[in-house]
Amino acid sequence: MKKTYLLFLFLIASVLYVSGQEKTINLDALALEDAVEYSLIHSPAVNVQRLKEQQAEYKLSQTKLDYLPDIYATSDLRRNIIIPSTPIPASMIDPSAPEDELMYMRFNTPWSSGAGLNLAFDIFNPETIGRKSEQEKQLKISRMDSQIAENELRANVSQAYIDCAIAQTQLDAIAADTAYYAALLQEIENLYQREKVSLADKNNSEMNYNASLARFHQAKNILHNAKINLLLNLGEELSEEKLNRLHVSDDIQTLYAKMTSSRLMNGENSLSQSRQAELVSLSELRTKNAVLKYAPSLSLSGYYGANYFGKELKLSNTDKWFGNSFVALSLRIPISRSLSTAKEVSQLRMQEQIERENLRDLRNNRVGELSRELAQLEMYKNNYQLKQTNVKLMTENIAAKQLQLQKGYMLESEFASEKLREQNALQEYLQAAYDVLSAYINVEKLMKN
Repeated sequence: MKKTYLLFLFLIASVLYVSGQEKTINLDALALEDAVEYSLIHSPAVNVQRLKEQQAEYKLSQTKLDYLPDIYATSDLRRNIIIPSTPIPASMIDPSAPEDELMYMRFNTPWSSGAGLNLAFDIFNPETIGRKSEQEKQLKISRMDSQIAENELRANVSQAYIDCAIAQTQLDAIAADTAYYAALLQEIENLYQREKVSLADKNNSEMNYNASLARFHQAKNILHNAKINLLLNLGEELSEEKLNRLHVSDDIQTLYAKMTSSRLMNGENSLSQSRQAELVSLSELRTKNAVLKYAPSLSLSGYYGANYFGKELKLSNTDKWFGNSFVALSLRIPISRSLSTAKEVSQLRMQEQIERENLRDLRNNRVGELSRELAQLEMYKNNYQLKQTNVKLMTENIAAKQLQLQKGYMLESEFASEKLREQNALQEYLQAAYDVLSAYINVEKLMKN
């Protein structure tokens, strides 16, 4: 039994230790799922929204504590330098004194003190009665904001990852072309030195190489910027070491397979609609609470303590202490304040109507936007498949043309034209891949948010 208990404690400690470890990320072979999961932990934007949610939770807890009775202790010690006096009819002390005769009486001693416990409790206060319910609504809205921020981050990271994958594919293709044109230029220069080709052919070959080299540098810069954007979305600090290490492991076809395999769930109410519905509910609640300000407030107060009076300061003298306590029930009926309450209620009702119209507008726009995005996604899917087929066909053509070139059945200029067509086909394929993958992300984000 003792061994079982120790084993149980060890397992709990192990789980707590593992869960407390910070998640690491493999930049050398980064998968899409790992990138999204890592960003949800380290993204500053999401973490800020989560902190705001915690602030709303603490504020709700504080609001609940405000409904508890306020109990506090008070004490004071006074040295009355000038003791106040007030006139009273002399007949109160001496019955034989004339009716119009006055005498003066002091109402304190040189030293006085007081100590006791106080109680204050609002049985019904229109100013505070609805704070708890309003703060609960605010907390619910804050939680929705956190979910919306997470969905936005997933979309941003996915888009940044796609940008890197496409930029890497483009760079690899252009690097292969540049290597080909470099080898071709070297071969043409050797032929030119042997006077086998003309100067124009040599210059054209060099210009083709220069154009390919310029495209290579441009593609390299595009990939560099895409990596920066991905690292920023991951919540990682930028450094040259991380930029050089970063390599996405999912290629375009893998990403397309992942996107098409995921089910796009079209719920009736997205998070944005649910959030706006909560804003409408919050506006209605604020209007209801404002109407309650017409009602009177009822409060309970009490005091239990004692007062000290003496010519000399001797607080230990119990004969100089006199008990003092009371319990009071107070009713406060608003009269002039009702005028400002009427204005406040009118403004809140207008705000309530504004929130309702915003909700109606949001629903209508979402239906239209979702329909457009789904139709556009279907178009991009068909276009992607066609462009992918074109790239495969151009690859076969280039292989066949290269054999013809080696056998002398075609000129270098004709083969260069085929290479240019291959480049154009690849660029169209990359653009089609970008369009369809981005469309998937937009549709998924629209359905969730």
